[in-house]
Amino acid sequence: MLYLTSFKKTEESVHRNEHKAGIELLRYALKEEYGIQELPDIKRGVYGKPYFSNRNRIYFNISHARHMVVCAVAQAELGVDIEAVRRIRKGMVERVLTQTEKAWLLQRNDKEDSFIRLWNLKESYVKATGEGLSKDFREIEFSLPDEGFGEICCNQKGYHFFQKKVKEQIYLALCMKQTEIPEEMKKLHILF
Repeated sequence: MLYLTSFKKTEESVHRNEHKAGIELLRYALKEEYGIQELPDIKRGVYGKPYFSNRNRIYFNISHARHMVVCAVAQAELGVDIEAVRRIRKGMVERVLTQTEKAWLLQRNDKEDSFIRLWNLKESYVKATGEGLSKDFREIEFSLPDEGFGEICCNQKGYHFFQKKVKEQIYLALCMKQTEIPEEMKKLHILF
């Protein structure tokens, strides 16, 4: 399932608030989905991907952007990312996109949105695999529909993707390692 919440900016560190909100969202999701009352012990993989040390059949991932936090939980490896549209630097395009993706981006009128959609999907993939930013994003190539959020094709086999606009200029991407993303996983449970 996908759970999303937002919170108000306070004097406290934004990062600390996002982390707290992510943990609370995870706690809520585990209780709702699996009846787990206590947050299990969380460990980190080689590149920092969090996992439960004593719940090897439940996977989770958390992401945050612009005072919004999303948490995904399922019984399959997954990665979730939420990104806000922002100005892109040319250097980012060169470091992140394949030649095919750059050509696609050049034809787009909504370059910032289109770039963030690709970045969002790539982030969800490296969070699912646990490689994080150690992975060269130019090895991951996406093909997106020219309009809307139809089928997403990727050169990384065995992974499937879902993406949606959460609100104006904020995108959410989910990557799962299984044959298909269940419709139930595409529903966003919004909490306040």
